Amino acid sequence: METHSLKRYTFRKRERLRLRRDISLVFRYGKAIQSEEFVVLYRKNGLDYSRLAIIVKRKFGKANRRNKLRRWIRECFRLNKDFIPKGYDFIVIARKALSEKFEQSNYTTVCKALLGNFERLIDAESNIGTY
Repeated sequence: METHSLKRYTFRKRERLRLRRDISLVFRYGKAIQSEEFVVLYRKNGLDYSRLAIIVKRKFGKANRRNKLRRWIRECFRLNKDFIPKGYDFIVIARKALSEKFEQSNYTTVCKALLGNFERLIDAESNIGTY
């Protein structure tokens, strides 16, 4: 009998950055990648998987807009796990510029903007120590 190796595209509980002390460590000792739409704070976590926390401030808009953005960010993270570096804690913070153009945005544009930050993170981490 042949077994198929299917990828698990789930967002597991262990992949959520939930504890206050872990989030505080990322804020205190982490590095940041910034774009017009997002700030991504990151720090190595010593695990073989990455964890994600999402911050969308009330100034972004009403609860349905904030929740929709959170769902889009989680979905982007979930579907692009292979592309996103493993062993990091990430905090994604939505910026005001995204709030202003959110009504014209869709999942694809938000995900591309977020993945652009992760590309910059990969470049930054691969260039450390190479002069």
